[in-house]
Amino acid sequence: MGAEQIKEILHLRIEQADESFLRILHAMTEAYASEHLEERQITDEMIMAVPADPSLKQLTEEELLARLEEGSAQVKKGDYITIDELEEEVKEW
Repeated sequence: MGAEQIKEILHLRIEQADESFLRILHAMTEAYASEHLEERQITDEMIMAVPADPSLKQLTEEELLARLEEGSAQVKKGDYITIDELEEEVKEW
């Protein structure tokens, strides 16, 4: 039985469940989440702890316009890759 089929059955059982079963299921899923899922969540503190990249800076209006013009010129020359090409490239990473 695949994960999608299990999910469908669980959804049905939850809809049919009484309060006692729901409380048990809730406690079980919360215990699982606190052990396995929450450790993977990225918090604001984690993000703020990442040092800023000194090579990144705010662009002036002139710099932004220059980059837009450069990008437009590249597209006109056909100097880009399609979404399909990008998806294939990502598979090789």
